[in-house]
Amino acid sequence: MTSMKKKLCVLLTCVNMFSVLAMGIASAEGNIWMNENTDIPASRYKKVAVYPICYPGETDGDYMHDPEYNDLLLKRLNKREKGINWMGFSPMIEEKEHILRDNPEYDRLLTHFPTEKDRAKAVYDATAADGYLLPRVQLDKVRIDHSPEVWTTVKMESYYDIRNGRNGDEDMVHYHSWYEPYVISAHDSELRMLDVDFTMIDCRTGEPSLTLVDYYRVYDCDKSHAFKQIFKNFAGDFSRQKNDKVQEVPAGAPELGFKNLELPVDASNNELSVKTIYYAYKDTAGDRLKKVKAVYEPRDTRYYVTGSIKAYDMGETWNPPHVTTDTVLDHTDKYDWYDSDGKKHTAEKKYYRTQVTEHYGCYSFWYHVAADLKVVDSLTGRTVLENYYEYTDPDRFGNALRGVFNAFYDDVDGTLGKSV
Repeated sequence: MTSMKKKLCVLLTCVNMFSVLAMGIASAEGNIWMNENTDIPASRYKKVAVYPICYPGETDGDYMHDPEYNDLLLKRLNKREKGINWMGFSPMIEEKEHILRDNPEYDRLLTHFPTEKDRAKAVYDATAADGYLLPRVQLDKVRIDHSPEVWTTVKMESYYDIRNGRNGDEDMVHYHSWYEPYVISAHDSELRMLDVDFTMIDCRTGEPSLTLVDYYRVYDCDKSHAFKQIFKNFAGDFSRQKNDKVQEVPAGAPELGFKNLELPVDASNNELSVKTIYYAYKDTAGDRLKKVKAVYEPRDTRYYVTGSIKAYDMGETWNPPHVTTDTVLDHTDKYDWYDSDGKKHTAEKKYYRTQVTEHYGCYSFWYHVAADLKVVDSLTGRTVLENYYEYTDPDRFGNALRGVFNAFYDDVDGTLGKSV
């Protein structure tokens, strides 16, 4: 019996987390956060300079380190978000309006600046851009995950169907099934690990207006595929962010403020985790609530949210090697037969067999968030809503956070918004 081996585990995990300004309200689509307190938020930029990718050990990016990937990023951004002139530092790109080259003033922008404000001023003076994008590779490595040889038992089947036979159509003729031992061969899979962060700097302030970190894990792919996927994710998230709408609620809707959350020790000691949690906490309210107004500014509201994040964990789970089976057509025979009137007919006999597909052992990745959240009436001190929520996502912490907060704010709408 023949078998077909299949390499398993084109497993992708993209955890997008963003470091944003400590003060002010940021909005998010998916896992992207933008500071909306700048004069011109990143979602309204019209011209952005795209710096060369910076690699570990480098102070600043060098276009010639990897021209292919720098060009890929610029082309993806200009293709996806046509409302912005994304300008890159490339001698090879034909679209002159999208490049910075052959000018000492532009060359100076690639030198090292003592502070980000100094670079922001230089970029603005040379290009009048609203902001500039700094892509940086944090991790680029390949891990070998070994899938051991494993013996298993497989149910095999064989039969044939007859079409247009002497007795008409007949199915599963001479059906036979049996079990036989099967060995899943050992295999080494390459897990590509590519972490890239994107920081957009506002040219007027020299402060971040957007940040994104994409942690990419995929088996048996080359670096080019990983970069293309990361660039696609970033361009798509940025484009969707531009369509983020201001919350609309009915007149007289109850107002909901936000108090601090108690965080797990590991999360509270990680600045990126803290900012990720708090901005998902507030922004999801604006996206999800339909009958309750989210109040972000620090003022008294009758109702407020508080509680604790009970779990904020990421990890990987080993999925042992296994097989799956399918019944497939093996071959077809044709034969002629004659009816009682001597008329010739052609019948088909279709033979089927079991096809075994190997799936090598590999890791899957997960991001888990659990929270105890409640709404308190500040006039009475009474807790009007309290529930425990948890969510696990295979790709992103941001998705897991939003899974928790979406469920919570649906309950808030149902509790506080009854009279609206």
